[in-house]
Amino acid sequence: MPPRVPFAILSAALLAGCYFGPPEPAEILVNTDPPGASCLLTGQGQPLATIAPTPAIALVDPAAGGLAVSCRRPGFADANVPLPPYPTSLRERRVEIALVPNPPWGPPR
Repeated sequence: MPPRVPFAILSAALLAGCYFGPPEPAEILVNTDPPGASCLLTGQGQPLATIAPTPAIALVDPAAGGLAVSCRRPGFADANVPLPPYPTSLRERRVEIALVPNPPWGPPR
């Protein structure tokens, strides 16, 4: 009679074969008008990626919730844009941000 492999060891070996690793990062293309801004992507208030100059692509964890993009460029008002949730199956996304010029007498107070 052949030796029997305990059920727990066999089950662990089978489950280990099902692990495919961490999810592929999602691509977020950030484009500003005009181009050349520096942007910070955050997830739940924590920094995830910095891109500069725009347009550029950031790679982020697709499961990161509460995504937002904050951009700045000299001569323009800072822009903060929240990104609505999207399916984790979506691997790429495009964000267009129009920067508003500061008035010639300086930024608003």
